[in-house]
Amino acid sequence: MSRFPPRPRQALEKDVPDFRKRHRRDSNKKRLTKRQMKNPEHYRIDNKTPEHKKKFIQNLFNSIVPTYDLLNHVLSGGIDMIWRTNIFRYLETVKNNPAIDLCCGTGDLSKLLYRKGAKLVSLDFSFNMLEKGNKKVFLQGASVAADASNIPFKNNSFHTATIAFGIRNIPDLDTFIKDVHRVLNNGGQLAILELVKPEHRFIGFLYSFYLGTILPLIGGIISGKQFAYNYLSKTIATFINPFDLQTMLEKYGFSKVKHYPQTLGIATIIICKKRNSLVREL
Repeated sequence: MSRFPPRPRQALEKDVPDFRKRHRRDSNKKRLTKRQMKNPEHYRIDNKTPEHKKKFIQNLFNSIVPTYDLLNHVLSGGIDMIWRTNIFRYLETVKNNPAIDLCCGTGDLSKLLYRKGAKLVSLDFSFNMLEKGNKKVFLQGASVAADASNIPFKNNSFHTATIAFGIRNIPDLDTFIKDVHRVLNNGGQLAILELVKPEHRFIGFLYSFYLGTILPLIGGIISGKQFAYNYLSKTIATFINPFDLQTMLEKYGFSKVKHYPQTLGIATIIICKKRNSLVREL
Protein backbone atom coordinates (compact mmCIF):
# COMPACT_ATOMS: atom_id res chain seq x y z
CA MET A 1 0.00 0.00 0.00
CA SER A 2 1.47 3.31 -1.06
CA ARG A 3 1.46 6.31 1.21
CA PHE A 4 -1.50 8.66 1.09
CA PRO A 5 -1.06 10.78 -2.03
CA PRO A 6 0.03 14.39 -1.60
CA ARG A 7 -2.73 16.91 -1.24
CA PRO A 8 -3.96 17.75 -4.76
CA ARG A 9 -3.60 21.51 -4.49
CA GLN A 10 -5.19 22.37 -7.81
CA ALA A 11 -8.33 20.36 -7.11
CA LEU A 12 -8.71 21.75 -3.60
CA GLU A 13 -8.01 25.38 -4.40
CA LYS A 14 -9.98 25.55 -7.60
CA ASP A 15 -12.88 23.20 -7.08
CA VAL A 16 -13.32 22.55 -3.38
CA PRO A 17 -14.44 24.99 -0.72
CA ASP A 18 -11.77 25.12 1.98
CA PHE A 19 -12.88 26.18 5.44
CA ARG A 20 -9.34 26.92 6.54
CA LYS A 21 -9.32 29.85 4.12
CA ARG A 22 -11.84 32.33 5.41
CA HIS A 23 -12.84 34.80 2.74
CA ARG A 24 -14.46 38.05 3.64
CA ARG A 25 -17.37 37.42 1.36
CA ASP A 26 -18.15 34.18 3.19
CA SER A 27 -18.40 35.91 6.54
CA ASN A 28 -21.02 38.33 5.26
CA LYS A 29 -24.20 36.42 6.11
CA LYS A 30 -26.33 39.13 4.54
CA ARG A 31 -25.43 37.60 1.20
CA LEU A 32 -27.28 34.41 2.11
CA THR A 33 -30.97 34.02 1.47
CA LYS A 34 -33.33 33.83 4.41
CA ARG A 35 -34.18 30.26 3.47
CA GLN A 36 -30.51 29.21 3.46
CA MET A 37 -29.97 30.76 6.89
CA LYS A 38 -33.15 29.33 8.41
CA ASN A 39 -33.11 25.80 6.99
CA PRO A 40 -29.59 24.87 5.84
CA GLU A 41 -30.40 21.22 6.56
CA HIS A 42 -33.28 21.07 4.05
CA TYR A 43 -32.40 19.82 0.60
CA ARG A 44 -33.05 22.07 -2.35
CA ILE A 45 -31.50 22.17 -5.80
CA ASP A 46 -29.28 25.22 -6.35
CA ASN A 47 -27.24 25.20 -9.54
CA LYS A 48 -26.48 28.94 -9.53
CA THR A 49 -25.09 29.70 -6.06
CA PRO A 50 -24.25 26.40 -4.34
CA GLU A 51 -20.98 27.58 -2.76
CA HIS A 52 -22.31 28.40 0.71
CA LYS A 53 -24.22 25.13 1.00
CA LYS A 54 -21.15 23.19 -0.14
CA LYS A 55 -18.99 24.85 2.50
CA PHE A 56 -21.60 24.11 5.14
CA ILE A 57 -21.69 20.42 4.13
CA GLN A 58 -17.91 20.10 3.88
CA ASN A 59 -17.46 21.57 7.33
CA LEU A 60 -20.16 19.29 8.73
CA PHE A 61 -18.59 16.11 7.34
CA ASN A 62 -15.12 17.12 8.43
CA SER A 63 -16.50 17.48 11.96
CA ILE A 64 -17.95 13.94 12.19
CA VAL A 65 -15.06 11.95 10.71
CA PRO A 66 -13.97 10.31 14.02
CA THR A 67 -17.33 8.56 14.57
CA TYR A 68 -18.58 8.47 10.97
CA ASP A 69 -18.09 4.76 10.25
CA LEU A 70 -19.28 3.56 13.64
CA LEU A 71 -22.49 5.55 13.41
CA ASN A 72 -23.18 4.49 9.82
CA HIS A 73 -23.17 0.86 10.85
CA VAL A 74 -24.91 1.33 14.23
CA LEU A 75 -27.71 3.50 12.86
CA SER A 76 -28.39 1.13 9.95
CA GLY A 77 -27.87 -2.09 11.89
CA GLY A 78 -25.15 -2.98 9.40
CA ILE A 79 -27.63 -3.12 6.52
CA ASP A 80 -25.77 -0.34 4.70
CA MET A 81 -22.98 -2.80 3.91
CA ILE A 82 -25.48 -5.23 2.38
CA TRP A 83 -26.89 -2.46 0.21
CA ARG A 84 -23.42 -1.56 -1.07
CA THR A 85 -22.76 -5.19 -1.92
CA ASN A 86 -26.11 -5.43 -3.72
CA ILE A 87 -25.00 -2.76 -6.19
CA PHE A 88 -22.83 -5.36 -7.91
CA ARG A 89 -25.85 -7.58 -8.53
CA TYR A 90 -27.11 -4.99 -11.01
CA LEU A 91 -23.93 -3.49 -12.47
CA GLU A 92 -22.07 -4.90 -15.41
CA THR A 93 -18.63 -6.19 -14.49
CA VAL A 94 -16.16 -3.56 -13.32
CA LYS A 95 -13.14 -5.83 -13.55
CA ASN A 96 -10.21 -4.20 -15.38
CA ASN A 97 -12.36 -1.16 -16.17
CA PRO A 98 -11.72 2.41 -14.94
CA ALA A 99 -14.19 3.40 -12.21
CA ILE A 100 -14.72 6.45 -10.00
CA ASP A 101 -16.39 6.35 -6.60
CA LEU A 102 -17.86 9.80 -5.98
CA CYS A 103 -18.48 11.21 -2.49
CA CYS A 104 -16.60 8.13 -1.35
CA GLY A 105 -16.33 9.10 2.32
CA THR A 106 -13.94 6.73 4.08
CA GLY A 107 -14.13 4.19 1.29
CA ASP A 108 -16.63 1.44 2.12
CA LEU A 109 -17.84 1.21 -1.48
CA SER A 110 -14.38 1.96 -2.89
CA LYS A 111 -13.06 -1.11 -1.10
CA LEU A 112 -15.67 -3.30 -2.81
CA LEU A 113 -14.94 -1.81 -6.22
CA TYR A 114 -11.23 -2.46 -5.77
CA ARG A 115 -11.88 -6.05 -4.72
CA LYS A 116 -13.99 -6.51 -7.85
CA GLY A 117 -10.96 -5.56 -9.94
CA ALA A 118 -11.85 -1.99 -10.94
CA LYS A 119 -9.10 0.46 -11.87
CA LEU A 120 -10.28 2.78 -9.16
CA VAL A 121 -10.34 6.47 -8.35
CA SER A 122 -11.97 7.53 -5.06
CA LEU A 123 -13.15 11.15 -4.85
CA ASP A 124 -14.46 13.22 -1.95
CA PHE A 125 -14.30 16.91 -1.09
CA SER A 126 -13.52 16.15 2.56
CA PHE A 127 -9.79 15.64 2.81
CA ASN A 128 -10.33 14.35 6.37
CA MET A 129 -12.59 11.58 5.08
CA LEU A 130 -10.00 10.53 2.50
CA GLU A 131 -7.28 10.55 5.14
CA LYS A 132 -9.30 8.24 7.38
CA GLY A 133 -10.11 5.97 4.42
CA ASN A 134 -6.41 5.68 3.73
CA LYS A 135 -5.70 4.78 7.36
CA LYS A 136 -8.36 2.05 7.10
CA VAL A 137 -6.60 0.82 3.91
CA PHE A 138 -9.93 1.11 2.06
CA LEU A 139 -8.64 3.52 -0.61
CA GLN A 140 -6.26 1.31 -2.52
CA GLY A 141 -6.59 3.05 -5.87
CA ALA A 142 -5.97 6.73 -6.50
CA SER A 143 -7.71 9.19 -4.16
CA VAL A 144 -8.61 12.76 -5.07
CA ALA A 145 -9.94 15.62 -2.94
CA ALA A 146 -12.30 17.45 -5.29
CA ASP A 147 -15.86 18.58 -5.91
CA ALA A 148 -18.09 15.86 -7.38
CA SER A 149 -19.75 18.49 -9.56
CA ASN A 150 -16.43 19.51 -11.07
CA ILE A 151 -14.61 16.22 -11.58
CA PRO A 152 -10.93 16.84 -12.43
CA PHE A 153 -10.72 14.24 -15.22
CA LYS A 154 -11.01 14.35 -18.99
CA ASN A 155 -14.10 13.45 -20.98
CA ASN A 156 -14.82 9.73 -21.38
CA SER A 157 -12.37 8.71 -18.64
CA PHE A 158 -14.44 6.05 -16.85
CA HIS A 159 -16.55 3.01 -17.55
CA THR A 160 -18.30 3.11 -14.16
CA ALA A 161 -19.26 5.84 -11.69
CA THR A 162 -20.77 5.16 -8.27
CA ILE A 163 -22.14 7.31 -5.48
CA ALA A 164 -23.46 5.92 -2.19
CA PHE A 165 -25.32 8.14 0.29
CA GLY A 166 -23.82 11.23 -1.29
CA ILE A 167 -26.15 12.59 -3.93
CA ARG A 168 -28.49 14.27 -1.44
CA ASN A 169 -25.50 16.31 -0.24
CA ILE A 170 -25.01 17.86 -3.68
CA PRO A 171 -26.97 21.10 -4.11
CA ASP A 172 -26.03 21.70 -7.78
CA LEU A 173 -27.63 18.45 -8.89
CA ASP A 174 -27.98 19.34 -12.57
CA THR A 175 -24.31 20.30 -12.72
CA PHE A 176 -23.34 17.04 -11.01
CA ILE A 177 -25.32 14.84 -13.40
CA LYS A 178 -23.90 16.62 -16.44
CA ASP A 179 -20.34 16.26 -15.18
CA VAL A 180 -20.73 12.56 -14.39
CA HIS A 181 -22.13 12.11 -17.89
CA ARG A 182 -19.09 13.95 -19.28
CA VAL A 183 -16.47 11.72 -17.62
CA LEU A 184 -18.21 8.44 -18.49
CA ASN A 185 -17.49 6.84 -21.83
CA ASN A 186 -20.30 5.92 -24.23
CA GLY A 187 -22.29 3.09 -22.69
CA GLY A 188 -20.69 3.71 -19.28
CA GLN A 189 -22.73 2.99 -16.18
CA LEU A 190 -23.74 5.01 -13.13
CA ALA A 191 -24.88 3.47 -9.84
CA ILE A 192 -26.62 5.57 -7.18
CA LEU A 193 -27.37 4.22 -3.68
CA GLU A 194 -29.46 6.52 -1.53
CA LEU A 195 -31.83 6.57 1.42
CA VAL A 196 -35.36 7.53 0.39
CA LYS A 197 -38.84 7.93 1.83
CA PRO A 198 -40.72 4.59 1.71
CA GLU A 199 -43.92 4.52 -0.34
CA HIS A 200 -45.81 2.36 2.18
CA ARG A 201 -47.66 4.72 4.53
CA PHE A 202 -47.15 2.80 7.79
CA ILE A 203 -43.49 2.03 7.09
CA GLY A 204 -43.06 5.66 6.09
CA PHE A 205 -44.55 6.78 9.42
CA LEU A 206 -42.18 4.56 11.43
CA TYR A 207 -39.22 5.60 9.31
CA SER A 208 -40.05 9.28 9.73
CA PHE A 209 -40.16 8.81 13.51
CA TYR A 210 -36.79 7.06 13.40
CA LEU A 211 -35.23 9.79 11.25
CA GLY A 212 -36.68 12.66 13.22
CA THR A 213 -36.12 11.34 16.74
CA ILE A 214 -33.91 8.27 17.16
CA LEU A 215 -31.23 8.95 14.53
CA PRO A 216 -30.31 12.47 15.70
CA LEU A 217 -30.50 11.40 19.35
CA ILE A 218 -28.12 8.44 19.00
CA GLY A 219 -25.93 10.25 16.48
CA GLY A 220 -25.70 13.26 18.76
CA ILE A 221 -24.83 11.20 21.84
CA ILE A 222 -22.06 9.21 20.13
CA SER A 223 -20.59 12.00 18.01
CA GLY A 224 -21.42 15.04 20.10
CA LYS A 225 -22.71 16.62 16.86
CA GLN A 226 -26.50 16.38 17.07
CA PHE A 227 -26.99 19.13 14.49
CA ALA A 228 -25.08 17.06 11.94
CA TYR A 229 -27.48 14.15 12.37
CA ASN A 230 -30.48 16.46 12.30
CA TYR A 231 -29.12 17.59 8.94
CA LEU A 232 -28.71 14.03 7.66
CA SER A 233 -32.25 13.03 8.66
CA LYS A 234 -33.84 16.13 7.12
CA THR A 235 -32.02 15.78 3.83
CA ILE A 236 -33.51 12.29 3.51
CA ALA A 237 -36.98 13.69 4.19
CA THR A 238 -36.60 16.58 1.73
CA PHE A 239 -34.57 15.03 -1.11
CA ILE A 240 -36.29 14.68 -4.47
CA ASN A 241 -38.31 11.60 -5.40
CA PRO A 242 -36.24 8.86 -7.11
CA PHE A 243 -38.45 9.07 -10.20
CA ASP A 244 -37.91 12.83 -10.41
CA LEU A 245 -34.20 12.02 -10.24
CA GLN A 246 -34.73 9.57 -13.10
CA THR A 247 -36.27 12.38 -15.16
CA MET A 248 -33.17 14.50 -14.55
CA LEU A 249 -30.84 11.65 -15.47
CA GLU A 250 -32.67 11.08 -18.74
CA LYS A 251 -32.70 14.81 -19.48
CA TYR A 252 -28.90 14.91 -19.35
CA GLY A 253 -28.18 11.87 -21.48
CA PHE A 254 -28.66 8.75 -19.36
CA SER A 255 -30.91 5.88 -20.40
CA LYS A 256 -32.06 2.42 -19.28
CA VAL A 257 -32.72 3.78 -15.79
CA LYS A 258 -33.73 1.03 -13.37
CA HIS A 259 -34.74 1.19 -9.71
CA TYR A 260 -34.02 -1.53 -7.15
CA PRO A 261 -35.71 -0.75 -3.79
CA GLN A 262 -33.91 -2.08 -0.72
CA THR A 263 -35.23 -3.20 2.71
CA LEU A 264 -38.89 -2.14 2.75
CA GLY A 265 -38.17 0.76 0.44
CA ILE A 266 -36.05 2.81 2.84
CA ALA A 267 -33.21 2.86 0.33
CA THR A 268 -32.93 2.44 -3.41
CA ILE A 269 -30.29 1.56 -5.96
CA ILE A 270 -30.56 3.33 -9.31
CA ILE A 271 -28.59 1.98 -12.27
CA CYS A 272 -28.39 3.80 -15.59
CA LYS A 273 -26.17 4.04 -18.62
CA LYS A 274 -24.72 6.90 -20.60
CA ARG A 275 -26.57 6.97 -23.88
CA ASN A 276 -24.30 5.92 -26.70
CA SER A 277 -24.12 8.92 -29.01
CA LEU A 278 -23.20 6.66 -31.93
CA VAL A 279 -26.13 4.28 -31.57
CA ARG A 280 -29.76 5.33 -31.68
CA GLU A 281 -31.83 3.43 -29.13
CA LEU A 282 -34.74 1.43 -30.51
